[in-house]
Amino acid sequence: MTAASLTPAAATRLVREVAWALAYAHGRGVVHRDVKPDNILLETSSGRALVTDFGIARHDSENEITDPGKIMGTAHFMSPEQASSQPLDGRSDLYSLGIVAFLALSGRLPFDAQSVPGLLAKHLSEPAPPLATVVSGVPRQLAGVVDRCLLKAPADRYPTGEA
Repeated sequence: MTAASLTPAAATRLVREVAWALAYAHGRGVVHRDVKPDNILLETSSGRALVTDFGIARHDSENEITDPGKIMGTAHFMSPEQASSQPLDGRSDLYSLGIVAFLALSGRLPFDAQSVPGLLAKHLSEPAPPLATVVSGVPRQLAGVVDRCLLKAPADRYPTGEA
């Protein structure tokens, strides 16, 4: 998937299929922790989205932080709670999926900075720009889904990928 390579219809399908795959993992207590375009494959024959690379995933029974002081994941796609080494649940993956969708629809990331600490600070403190202010032609409902996924507080995001 390249930046801004998806139509709203294709992005809707991608977000739905990835959200369902994440809901399946979350339902089994697994948080991916590295949802990003490189870990989403699009099957050539069907266009179906497949979530890959569960290499740093955690089961919710493993409630301790992997390594205090070490952040696991990809900074551009990291949720605020992940950026601050807080406990994670599936809503963290939905934040990351929101960034993937934002990128797919607008051709840019919602946050960027000169350094990783600066980028993580933006994830923690700055609201994401509403998708509709960055790109035109995205259906209002789809833009609303992306915007909700990018809310700072996990409780304000969708409770599950199925939702």
